Amino acid sequence: MADGEAQAAPVRTFGDLAHVDDEFLRQLATRVHLMDLAYAFGFGVPDLLARLESVIRPGMAEQLRSAIMMARSSEERYPVDESVRSARARVVDVARRVLGPVA
Repeated sequence: MADGEAQAAPVRTFGDLAHVDDEFLRQLATRVHLMDLAYAFGFGVPDLLARLESVIRPGMAEQLRSAIMMARSSEERYPVDESVRSARARVVDVARRVLGPVA
């Protein structure tokens, strides 16, 4: 997907991130808190998580994997559904601001 193509598909929901280009996803990862990335991508979206890990630097990918392990361990103590939902909302909010206004 070319850089200009991402402008044609606005991010309205977390699922829309499957349609953005790799550079957009990489830039998004640099603007979102690590724990938000862990909760948003670490629960139930293995294909998108794998793609994210492939486009970020190796050190950040390792930090993300560690954060996901920490988030998953908290799942044993309390339900993480709300944490996942709110993290995805924050990711989408940043994606909208990174993407900018849609023409």
